[in-house]
Amino acid sequence: MWPFLLLLVTLLLSTAATLPSEALNVRGHLLKSKTFLSPAIFLRPGSVSNKIYFDVAFPKGHIALKSFDAEVVDEHGVPVPLHETYLHHWVVEPYYIPKGADAAETKLSKIIPRRNSGVCKTTLGQYYGLGSETRHTATWVPDPYGIEVGDPVAPPEGHEEKQWLLNVFQIDIEYQVEKCSSEDRAKNDCVHVQVAKQILPRGGDIVFGVAHQHSGGIGASLHGEDGRLLCESVATYGEGREAGNEEGYIVGMSTCYPKPGTVTVSDGEALTVVSNYSSERQHTGVMGLFYILVAEHEQQSQL
Repeated sequence: MWPFLLLLVTLLLSTAATLPSEALNVRGHLLKSKTFLSPAIFLRPGSVSNKIYFDVAFPKGHIALKSFDAEVVDEHGVPVPLHETYLHHWVVEPYYIPKGADAAETKLSKIIPRRNSGVCKTTLGQYYGLGSETRHTATWVPDPYGIEVGDPVAPPEGHEEKQWLLNVFQIDIEYQVEKCSSEDRAKNDCVHVQVAKQILPRGGDIVFGVAHQHSGGIGASLHGEDGRLLCESVATYGEGREAGNEEGYIVGMSTCYPKPGTVTVSDGEALTVVSNYSSERQHTGVMGLFYILVAEHEQQSQL
């Protein structure tokens, strides 16, 4: 049995795109969705796979993405549970290549990734991406927003945008959670807390938020400079053996969808991420990420 990554893309078309699919007219715009299947991912017990696929046949043209969902399936399209194939993460992002170059022959060193505009874009530049929680974590961008790609004005001089790059990865080590002490256990205080701060270069309205954690994670929260809570994302664990409900694994993370204008951040504001893990036992290779979508105030006034 070889696993595949199944991706469902929903987008809002601003120009015609080569995407035969189901279509729905929303507010006068054409909303389309399409499912894509990755090449087979070959794994043996204990092995690791880190695949990067270039020039993936995702939607072309000047479009706005509304959601990007994924599922690991076998050759028959049946979902594969995490205890058989653990999905550490999948990420997608556009990239640029020199004009006229053959995408298949372009060297990695010649590619310019089109990163998001977040504070961690040098390491987390993807537009979409999740991990084991992908089956039960929403990625929908609320109306009237969408993630713009394919702008013909955007490429650097001498380059063209080549959508898309897909990375499917199995394992990584970010930080370690040590087992709690006997003193903490006696106080029922076996929670490991990791805190990180980042400066947000440009402010606006937070319209979406979600955390990413590994097994052992309890949840994470995002706070403003004054300590106010901006978003809290809580882990959901499976209770069975079937795909999407695997016991001991995070199978979903709760999301935040604030009404535009109700949760705002300022230019240059220092944001704090608080990641909580159970320390009942040791956990290695854990992560505590927080993704947010920020709509600029001037964009809000134009919509």
